[in-house]
Amino acid sequence: MNDSTLSYYLSSTLMAFALFFSCQQAYAEITPKPHHIAFSEGQFELSQATEISFNHPDAKPVAEYLAEFLRPPTGYLLPVTKQTRSKGNVITLHLVDSALAEEQYQLAVSAQSIKISARTPTGLFWAVQSLRQLLPAEIESRMPINQASWAVPQVTINDKPRFKYRGMHLDVSRHFFDVEFVKRYIDWLAMHKFNVFQWHLTDDQGWRIAIDAYPKLTEIGATRPHTVMGHTYDYQPLFDQQPVSGFYTQAQIKEVIAYAQARHIEVIPEIDIPGHTSALLAAYPELSCHQQPVKVQPQFGIFEDVLCPREDVFAFLRTVYKEVAELFPSQYIHIGGDEVIKKQWLASPFVKQLMREHQLSTPEQVQSYFIKRVASIVQAQGKTVIGWDEILEGGVAEGAVVMSWRGTQGGIAAAKLGHQVVMSPYQYIYFDAYQSRNLDEPKAIHGLSTLKNVYHYEPQPSHLSPEQQELIIGAQGALWTEYIKTPRHAEYMVFPRLSALAETLWSAKADKSWSEYSQQRLPKLMQRYQKMHINAATSAYNPTISSTIKGEQLQVSMRTDIEGTEIYYTLDGSEPTLTSLRYQQPIIISERTRVRALSFAKPLGQLVGDAQLTLAPHLALGKKISFSYPPAEGSATKLQDGQFAYDQFYSVNDYAIFYDSDLEAVIDLDSSTLVERVEIGYNSGRHRQLHPPTSIKIWGSNDNKNWQPLAHIQQPPGPMSILSFAATRVRYLKVSAINSKQSQDIQIPKLPLYIDEIAVY
Repeated sequence: MNDSTLSYYLSSTLMAFALFFSCQQAYAEITPKPHHIAFSEGQFELSQATEISFNHPDAKPVAEYLAEFLRPPTGYLLPVTKQTRSKGNVITLHLVDSALAEEQYQLAVSAQSIKISARTPTGLFWAVQSLRQLLPAEIESRMPINQASWAVPQVTINDKPRFKYRGMHLDVSRHFFDVEFVKRYIDWLAMHKFNVFQWHLTDDQGWRIAIDAYPKLTEIGATRPHTVMGHTYDYQPLFDQQPVSGFYTQAQIKEVIAYAQARHIEVIPEIDIPGHTSALLAAYPELSCHQQPVKVQPQFGIFEDVLCPREDVFAFLRTVYKEVAELFPSQYIHIGGDEVIKKQWLASPFVKQLMREHQLSTPEQVQSYFIKRVASIVQAQGKTVIGWDEILEGGVAEGAVVMSWRGTQGGIAAAKLGHQVVMSPYQYIYFDAYQSRNLDEPKAIHGLSTLKNVYHYEPQPSHLSPEQQELIIGAQGALWTEYIKTPRHAEYMVFPRLSALAETLWSAKADKSWSEYSQQRLPKLMQRYQKMHINAATSAYNPTISSTIKGEQLQVSMRTDIEGTEIYYTLDGSEPTLTSLRYQQPIIISERTRVRALSFAKPLGQLVGDAQLTLAPHLALGKKISFSYPPAEGSATKLQDGQFAYDQFYSVNDYAIFYDSDLEAVIDLDSSTLVERVEIGYNSGRHRQLHPPTSIKIWGSNDNKNWQPLAHIQQPPGPMSILSFAATRVRYLKVSAINSKQSQDIQIPKLPLYIDEIAVY
C-alpha cells in the first residue's frame, strides 16, 4: 500500500467514524430511549422536493400531521399522496399486517427514503415523534428558519412501549387553564409518547365542566372570590382579593378531545366524589348531610363538606356521570374517592340509620358503600371506574382500577386483590413538588422530587409475583396547581421531569441509564425545549450544600445530580461568579458562615441554582440532649446540627417537631462552660410561615437540679430569636418554647411546633 492509498484509507475511515458517532449523537436525542437502534453511514436530506406517502386511509391523518408539523420551520409545502411512485426523497407511512404490537413501529432511514411501518396509526404516530427528534432542534420552531440542511441520519429503529398506560394529569380546578394551554399540554405529552391525559375538572376550589342538567355547577361553583397567598398552612394566611373563575363548555370539551385523539391520546375526566366537593355543594348545598350553605374554597387542602349517601344524591350523580360519559369516549372515568373526612357522616342521623340497615360498622365502610354505588352508575354507562387508592378502604368496587398516590402500598394491595393498578406515588412523580432546595425555585406545595428521583422511579414492585406485576398497567405523573397560577410556571414544573417519566414508561427497564440520559439526551432536550419556548427548569444542575459535624467544626460538602458539573461558591453570602472559588473537596467551617453556591451548566452555558445555607458551629453542637416531651421520631438531631433552615424552602426534615406539645429540652455541655447567648430558629420564612412559639425561656445549671433563669422572651419574632444574657458558667442549659396549641384548622388537629436549631455561644 503506497502513501496516497494509505492516506485515502485513513481519511475514509476517519470520515466513517465521524459519521457513525454523529449518528450516535442523533440517537442520544431521542427521548424516551428506543428499544432497538442500528446506525449506518449517510443521511436523508429533507427538502421541498420531499414527498410524504401513505398506503391506507387510516394512515393519512398521521401523514398530514407530519406535513403540517414540518411546514412552519422549513417553509416546505410537502405533498401528501397515496402510494407514491417516486423512488427517491420520500417518506412513506405504511400500515402493515404483521406480528407487530399495537403501538410498535419500525423506522428505517436511508439516503433516498424514510420508511415507517406499524400495525396501527398509533404506532405510525409514535414513529413520527421519533423522526421529529432525529431532525435538528430548530424543527420545533413554529416560525420559518433559514436552515441550510434538514438532515436525518441513516438509522433503523424497532421500538415499542414498556407499559400500555402512560399518563399525565393536569389539575384545572385550583387554577384554571384555557383551551389553548390544554392543547399545548397535550402536544407535550404526544412528543414524549404519553397516551393518557387525565383532566382533573372538579375540586373544592372550582367546578370546571358544564353540565346541562345542573347549570348552577358552573354559574356558582366555577368562581371563588379570592385565593390564599403564601401557603394554605401559613399561621397568618392572607388572601389576594382576586376572583378566580372559568370553566369549559361542552363544545370546548369536545374540541380538546378531538385534538387529543388526533395525537393518539386518551382523555380521562376526573369528577371527584364524595369529598373534594365544596364547589359542587356551593351550587347545590342540599346534597350534603347538613344541607347548609357551603362556599367555593379559597384555601387548599381537605375540607369537611362531603356528599351525603342519600338516594337523591345518587340520582344527581347519575345525571352528571351520564353527561360526562356521553362527552368523553374514554373507556375510563376517574371518580376521585380520596381524602374524605367522615365527620359530617358520623353526625348525621340518616347515615347512622343507613349504617344500621346495611350492617356498616365503620365510616370507611360508608365510604365503600358510596364508592360502590357510584361505580355501578359509571359502569352502567359502559365505563371503567378509576379511583385514588382510598377506594380500597372498607372494600373496593368490583372491576375498579386503583390509582396509587399515597405511595406504592395501595397499588401493591390492589394488585394482590386482582385489580389493575396505575402507579402515581406523590413521593416520585407529583410534579407540584420542588425540584431542588434552592431559593430561586418558584413556589411549590411541599416535598422534593428531583429529576434524578423521577428518572429512577420503577412502577413494578419487585416483590410482587409476575402475575401481580402484570396488573401494574403503567404509571401517571401529576401536576396539581394549588400554587401554579400561570402557564410559564406550569412549564417549569413539568419540564424536564416529563421526559424522565416518559423514559420510565416507554423504554426497556434494562436500557435505562441516568448517566446516559443526563449526559447525552438531557442537554439535547433542553435545547429542543428552548426552541419550543418552553420555560424548562435547570434544577438538575443545581448544587446541593450539606454539612456534617467534625468535633467543634462543620465539614461542608457540595454536589450536583449531574456528574461533571462545576460548582462555584462563596463564604460571605455574596453571589458566586466564574471567578469565585471552585469546589473541589469538602471545606471545614469553624465560625458562623453563610455558604452560597452556583453550578455552571455546560450545555446551557450559564451559572444556575442559588444554593444557600447558613452554618453555625456552636458550643452545643452534637451534645447530648433530653426532652420532657419527645419530638417526632427521628427529628431530635435537627436541633444541634449547626444548620439553620431559613436559606432553603420549607422541608419537614429540617426541624424537630412537637405535635400538640411544648419544647422542653436539657442540653449537657459536658463541662462547665461560659455561655452568653442562645439562638433558636423556628420559622423558615421561605415559601411558608410556620407557627412560632408564644414564649421562650432559658435556664442554666451545673447539677441539672438547681436552675438559674437566664433569659425570657414573649411573642418572639420570626424566623429566629436571639436571647442574650450576662456571661454565665453552666454545664446544663434548659430551653423551653411554648406551643400555642390553638389550632382551629380541621386539617391540622394538633398544632405542630417546629424548632430548627438551638445554637449556644
